[in-house]
Amino acid sequence: MRKFIIIAALAAVLALPAMADWRLDIGVIVPRGVGLSSSGGVNTDLDILNKYIIPLPEAGIYYKGDIGGLQLGIGARAFTFILETIAWPNAYAELNIGPVAIEAQIGGGAFALFGVTPTTTGTGKVFIPDVSAWFKLGKKGTLRLGGGAIGLYIPSWLGDSVPFLFYLGGKAAIGL
Repeated sequence: MRKFIIIAALAAVLALPAMADWRLDIGVIVPRGVGLSSSGGVNTDLDILNKYIIPLPEAGIYYKGDIGGLQLGIGARAFTFILETIAWPNAYAELNIGPVAIEAQIGGGAFALFGVTPTTTGTGKVFIPDVSAWFKLGKKGTLRLGGGAIGLYIPSWLGDSVPFLFYLGGKAAIGL
């Protein structure tokens, strides 16, 4: 029985690359509000970012696999502030319900900062959760419009507090 389990696990691992491919996400998010979640509750201030539109270009590349209507991917995600870019390892799960894609992402643990300053890399207890919903446009659903919330969890700096942004955005999810 043990040999059968080992052979079945090995076959599953070897079959995964045949069912997986690459995905490139290119888009922009526009923060529309900020908040802070802590042991004292959740505080939000939705007015601070409604006065200004500050687009943040983003990109991600993932090795993904499909399991029915669920996609799982692992790769890297980056945000650019035009002169500086920060990138980190990222994983996502996407549930497709008709023309709507619901995504949950988690990234962090390491980062790279590059641009006009010298490239910097680091590791540590930094996690970036993101939950979003996207309406898919076009025949293949490549173009997407939606919104979500992205947070930043750094226990060594912020304790149990998690600052987050509410955002609206658009992106192209391109299969490679």
